[in-house]
Amino acid sequence: MIIKKIPSKKQNKSSFKNLSNYILDKDNNNAKVLVDYMLDKNNEMDKVEGYHFTNCSFDNDEDNINEIINTQKLNTTTKQDKTLHLVVSFQEDEKPTLEILQAIEEEIAKSLGMSDHQRLSVIHSNTNNLHIHIAINKVNPRTLKVVNPYNDVKILQETAMKLEKQYNLKLDNHISQKDKQSNKYNIHTMNCNFETWVKEKVSKQVDLMLKDEKTTFKDIKQLLAKYDLEFRERRKGFVIASKSEKLFCKASSIHRELSKQALEKRFKELDLKQEKENTQNIEEEKREIKERYQRPNKETSKALWEKYLRIENEKKAELDKELRMLKLRRNEFKTSIPSMKFNKNTFAHVKNQRMIFKNKQKELYQKYKRVSYRDFLINESLSGNEEATRALRRSKTKINENENTLSSEQEKPKIFENVDYITKEGYAVYKSGFNKAIDKGEMLKVSLIQNGKDDKEFLLNSLLMAIDRFGNHLNITGDENFKRNILEVANDYNLNVSFTDPQMQKIQESNNDKRQEMKSRKILKNIVELKIKLIKDEPGIKENIKEKELKALKAILKKVSNTTLSVFEAELKKIGFSSDEINSMDIQSIDTQIEGFVVNSINKEGLIAMNEEIKQVLIDDKEIKKFEKFEHLFLNTNKITDIAKGFYTNRKIDADEYVKRFSMQESKISKVANVISMLSDKNIDIMEKYAKKLEKDLKYQYLKKAEVIKSNDINLNNF
Repeated sequence: MIIKKIPSKKQNKSSFKNLSNYILDKDNNNAKVLVDYMLDKNNEMDKVEGYHFTNCSFDNDEDNINEIINTQKLNTTTKQDKTLHLVVSFQEDEKPTLEILQAIEEEIAKSLGMSDHQRLSVIHSNTNNLHIHIAINKVNPRTLKVVNPYNDVKILQETAMKLEKQYNLKLDNHISQKDKQSNKYNIHTMNCNFETWVKEKVSKQVDLMLKDEKTTFKDIKQLLAKYDLEFRERRKGFVIASKSEKLFCKASSIHRELSKQALEKRFKELDLKQEKENTQNIEEEKREIKERYQRPNKETSKALWEKYLRIENEKKAELDKELRMLKLRRNEFKTSIPSMKFNKNTFAHVKNQRMIFKNKQKELYQKYKRVSYRDFLINESLSGNEEATRALRRSKTKINENENTLSSEQEKPKIFENVDYITKEGYAVYKSGFNKAIDKGEMLKVSLIQNGKDDKEFLLNSLLMAIDRFGNHLNITGDENFKRNILEVANDYNLNVSFTDPQMQKIQESNNDKRQEMKSRKILKNIVELKIKLIKDEPGIKENIKEKELKALKAILKKVSNTTLSVFEAELKKIGFSSDEINSMDIQSIDTQIEGFVVNSINKEGLIAMNEEIKQVLIDDKEIKKFEKFEHLFLNTNKITDIAKGFYTNRKIDADEYVKRFSMQESKISKVANVISMLSDKNIDIMEKYAKKLEKDLKYQYLKKAEVIKSNDINLNNF
């Protein structure tokens, strides 16, 4: 929070009437004035968001203003300014409640010893920073003396720091006027000043060089030359100056041993002439100095400037034309006055006509009012002119790691249709309630002030805006809560976006994998359910075989519904996938613990019985030969030490029944198994095609069944 005292442009000419008209935005017909800080949330909050008179006697604005003006007139001796104008500005992502704003205003007046003075306080929201204008009558209404608080700037700074802590506001850097003056250029460009930059570049290196007795003055000059710097004489000392820009600083401010006196004492004779050097080596430093420290260029593109001049000249020509016409009509009326018959009505008519001409003149000046070049650029930006947006954003904004921002190395200027307003710096502001997304060119700052159910939608719109502006690879800064919310939105709405933050990207990839796996399992679940329906209604299958198949499919359905269990190749075969389809899928090999049987004296009898049942079921010659080879190894060698339970269940054998009948022991067997990748787009395509095939088969089965029923009905009718 910053409290600034605004001095009057002309001493003793400050007008409370004019100041009140400005801060109440009297000339803006769209202003939404809210009395006594009662906020009407349904309005557009154009400029005036609320206002409040203090220590005034009336409910009417004009009467209160007149009361203050009359109080000031009662002091006839002072030549001082009778009105104190303060502006209290908050950081761009702060929106204190109306109660807090009123308390802050009262505390400021109290700190200046003017709590009993008449004042008008108005909240403005027409800029990127919410701010309060406070107009205080310096004439005490009881004593009629003008009060000028001693050391008021210091009092206001101390009050600001106290209020920041009291109301948990963001801390601002409250610096003295002297420091502000010295850093004025620094504040406008939002960069460190030239002296600080030189210190960062050479101070440590100079310190090391001067500790070495072998260092010569030539060595120091060469170091400076690397950064496009040189020594120059100024008055009776040395300065370090940029070779390519009009920038310099005292040499002793960089290092005390670089003063002229210290250098002469150490090196005796000093030659300031520069040797020829390879300009290619310092080109990068030249560019950096030029980019960061030259004053903002007031001339933008020639085309924009010419367009602005053309529009303004056209407006002036139209104004002059209409004023001439108005003057002619006024002169005609003046010449007609002597011929009028003078009476009460004539005087009233003349007076009325003069007022009409005067008001018409005011209307014309307002209609053709001159627009500043900056306002012209803002209007052009709102109409989608990217060059105008670039012209407004002539100085780059540094990204603060503590602020909630979205950015990228690549960006394209763009103003979206739903922009609320553009600030004088060229920042495009998009509001949603009290929440704001501020497009600063190099980044999109997200200001979440009102926490509620609409936050997710606001964050989604901000993220979509950032993707449109900066692409799909974003850099996110801010607190952990903001980053977590961005990840949740990206995951919930399945946005194609990645992040430079390794931790965020890891979470995003994990979310993408989970989403992909859920999609795969959903398709597989649908396939199994379709297969179950087909088998249930398939005629010509024995009930015991149908029951076994349905039992196996239900087990797979249960497994597919679980998001942690792997799906094996054999299970896909059981669902009905062909060998070609399975072989073309992406497979992963995993170490797993599966249920099975160790080949020993306890289990062997049961295993032989299950093998016999398999031989009875097999039809395909290849499968029979393959199984016979397995059986030979099982009965005559020790090569087969264990068998997976799935080996039998996948062949429609009820292994649990054999376990009970032969008192077999089940064990956990370590195996390297091939599982289907749930993250593969190729696998998803294959599964979707198979699901469509099953849907067609099921439809055909229903149609066939319907035809049979219809045929039976016809036969019955004929009978």
